[in-house]
Amino acid sequence: MIDKLDQQRRTFVKGAISASTMALVATSGLLLPKRLLAHWPTDAFTAETLEDALLALLGQAEIANDSALKFKVGAPPSYAVNGASVPIEIQSDLPNIERIAVLVEKNPLPLVMNLEMTPAVKLPFKSMIKIREDSNVMAIIRADGKLYKTTRFVEVDIGGCG
Repeated sequence: MIDKLDQQRRTFVKGAISASTMALVATSGLLLPKRLLAHWPTDAFTAETLEDALLALLGQAEIANDSALKFKVGAPPSYAVNGASVPIEIQSDLPNIERIAVLVEKNPLPLVMNLEMTPAVKLPFKSMIKIREDSNVMAIIRADGKLYKTTRFVEVDIGGCG
């Protein structure tokens, strides 16, 4: 009986200390989301067309196709059984990569991924995306102020987003 009472008291004291610590941190201004969260390009992620998403994300810029960017979607690369989890892989030997964006042309919101890179990040980059229906999937890399683009058409058996 005493052991159970001691355990309850310890749990209560731990909770009270944790709550008071969090309250102090929150009131000091250290937990403000604007300071903790990275820049989020809302206009680009909520754009309903591919052109609007590209304009909001990258602005006016000339896109040059280049063989320095290798892009693989699905397994095999042009086919996905389930659009809810389609593997992608981006590989490039370009120096000074600043940003990587992945867009799916026929998704309700085309921009599916936007990464701002630092020199510490090394490619290849692998991830999973959602694809609504058979569509072009585009990868764009900004390196040294230039844009490099590659596109793959992907067939999907089961759509991944509504």
